[in-house]
Amino acid sequence: MGFVDPAAPLLATCGGDTVKLFDVTVETGDPCVLAYTPAPAHPVNAVKWNHTNLIVASAGDDKKISLWHKKGQNVGQLPTSTVDRGDDIEECIYSISFSNKGSRYLCSCGSGHIVRIWDLQRKRCIKWLSGHTDTITGVMYNCKDEHLASISMKGDLILHNLASGARVSELSDPNGQVLRVLDYSRNSRHLLVTAGDDGSVHLWDTTAKSPKVSWLKQHSAPTSGVCISPSSDKIIATVGLDKKLYTLDSGSRRPAHTIPHEAPFSSLAYNDDGTIIAAGTNSGRVVFYDIRGKPKPLTILRAYNTSEVYAGNGRSLSLLMRTVLLKLLFLGELMKSLFLCQIPCLQQHLQALVLGWPLQVFSL
Repeated sequence: MGFVDPAAPLLATCGGDTVKLFDVTVETGDPCVLAYTPAPAHPVNAVKWNHTNLIVASAGDDKKISLWHKKGQNVGQLPTSTVDRGDDIEECIYSISFSNKGSRYLCSCGSGHIVRIWDLQRKRCIKWLSGHTDTITGVMYNCKDEHLASISMKGDLILHNLASGARVSELSDPNGQVLRVLDYSRNSRHLLVTAGDDGSVHLWDTTAKSPKVSWLKQHSAPTSGVCISPSSDKIIATVGLDKKLYTLDSGSRRPAHTIPHEAPFSSLAYNDDGTIIAAGTNSGRVVFYDIRGKPKPLTILRAYNTSEVYAGNGRSLSLLMRTVLLKLLFLGELMKSLFLCQIPCLQQHLQALVLGWPLQVFSL
């Protein structure tokens, strides 16, 4: 069954203990189409769309993964209350990721040093992947759903074989920096990029033991977002708390462009054809850049009001951002006419946000 308006983009955000979906094409009135609180007073740390962009998964300090349909139906929670106690999560969750083919599987990680693989049809945890000895800050499937990469505050990068559960490779950041962000190539199964607190960015061919290309201390503050261009594996975009956005060329091993901003950046993502970058800031704004040629800003989106950000146990986003940086996933084709700057109800802080387009019906 097709969706009646497949062109309408939605924005999923989480700030404090609340997840909200916004219709970013609304020029007047309230664009919020859905708001829910998975667990009052427990901050939400991550939010992701599934492959159809109809299901939103969120997770955080409540140690649960919540699944909602964009139309407002709660379609489930992991772990369920009826499953074996072995499925219980005894950790704050910092990152989640859907598998690329069919979204049947979802992985999660956090303070418990374990990566969990969930089967959404069976509503069970089916694999526990070990190897880390510190908080796991990021996890992601490769483009073929063969391997899963996870990074940690200790600077470890571990590649897991999803079929066997075995560790394929155990790598480490050359300088031992705290790793915060990673991204897999959409085209190459072995190419990924990592970055972290000392500002260095490393491009890895995971069949080797050391980075393919490194940009040492490219940022003068922690790197908060990194993405490989969907149109070329040679181009990488990065943002950091030093208020800089870089596009890096792995061919020349030099920055292609440097774009300053008035506030520290906290995340970024490409659109599907690699022509638009969306970059979040820790002031709660998202800046959209056209990167055909020298990147130039298109428009700006503002986010949550202060009272909503402080809803999570009295902790502000600025404190949470020390360990959980704002995440942004840019899905689908950005519309030619952007009305994001017209949304008045989005004001200050975002902890996580995801841009997605509804495509077809998804059922668990």
